[in-house]
Amino acid sequence: MNAQKVSFIVCTDSESAFHECEIYINQLEIPDGFVVNVLPIRGANSMAEGYNAGMLQTDAKYKVYLHQDALILNRHFLLDTIAIFWEYPQIGMIGMVGTKQLHKNGCIWSNPMRTGALRSHLITTSDEYFDIPIPEGRDFTTVEAIDGLLMMTDQDFLWRSDLFTGWDFYDLAQCREFLRAGYRIAVPYQETPWVLHDSGAQNLKDYHTYRKTYLEEYCPDNQVEIDACTRFIATQAETSPQMAAGKNTAVDTLLSLIQEKRYEEALHFTQENLSQNQDNELFCILTVFLQINQQEKEADIHEVFIPLESGEQTADWLPLHYQRICRYLWRTENKLPETYQQEGQAYFTRWHVSKTARDRIRILCLPE
Repeated sequence: MNAQKVSFIVCTDSESAFHECEIYINQLEIPDGFVVNVLPIRGANSMAEGYNAGMLQTDAKYKVYLHQDALILNRHFLLDTIAIFWEYPQIGMIGMVGTKQLHKNGCIWSNPMRTGALRSHLITTSDEYFDIPIPEGRDFTTVEAIDGLLMMTDQDFLWRSDLFTGWDFYDLAQCREFLRAGYRIAVPYQETPWVLHDSGAQNLKDYHTYRKTYLEEYCPDNQVEIDACTRFIATQAETSPQMAAGKNTAVDTLLSLIQEKRYEEALHFTQENLSQNQDNELFCILTVFLQINQQEKEADIHEVFIPLESGEQTADWLPLHYQRICRYLWRTENKLPETYQQEGQAYFTRWHVSKTARDRIRILCLPE
């Protein structure tokens, strides 16, 4: 392996998300004598399959397996992580968020034992430092498992694509493979989060199916949790369609009201139904635009729905629009080169994103 090479391996199904991810990679300071490349993996059937494909394409000693919606904010990221690998050869993997002790049910968030730091964006944005702070002055803490949003390695072990054929638990399985091989896993000290995860709503449709696979492979004696997981999957299969139908009905109603320019009625509908739809990402984003429309109306301007009223876009474009506004605001906040910030200004002009809209969304997409 090339000991002075780093490969970023990114499974992607969105060119715009990958482009944004790559912009931040390109801002990183590169250690002297090192080369860096980025390997987009398109069309993978699973995360493990894609990561195996990327791993076999490169001779880099250091590999960063990165979600397409993860933006690396720490420009010294490579210097900081490689220093840990050099000084502590027993460390084989580094992540941004981990758990000191994985709960017996296999869920990384079930135990109040998480550590690390992350800037996390769903509808709002927060800096999270989790349950167990890493003391200032320590380079890192060791953990049992890390979250798959970013996994950096200096050793190669095949990802378990034989078992994890989807998008869940590939990360915890790989952690277990490294531990089996005698390596340790680290989460570095971060004064402020090194990564922004623009994750959106999680799709947990198959999560518990792969949780059961994980338990059967790595915790075969834990029959109580395996049986409990089996029962949960059966219950989920019965209740999920009804829950999804309820969410879709609320969103369809809202989209229809917006498309028909019945904005006040739509805003009233959100006020009556928001409490039942707090975990409905699309509903919440549409609510934000209706609130912006109300604020613009009070300021005697009318910009936010012009792309819809002109016929250039339809209401179901608004979630993508919200995501793009956030990304352009982040470029300014993180002081990216002027060219990238100018792209944002051009976008705001092209799609009538008023200062009122930017100020409202800035509150949501930047941490307090």
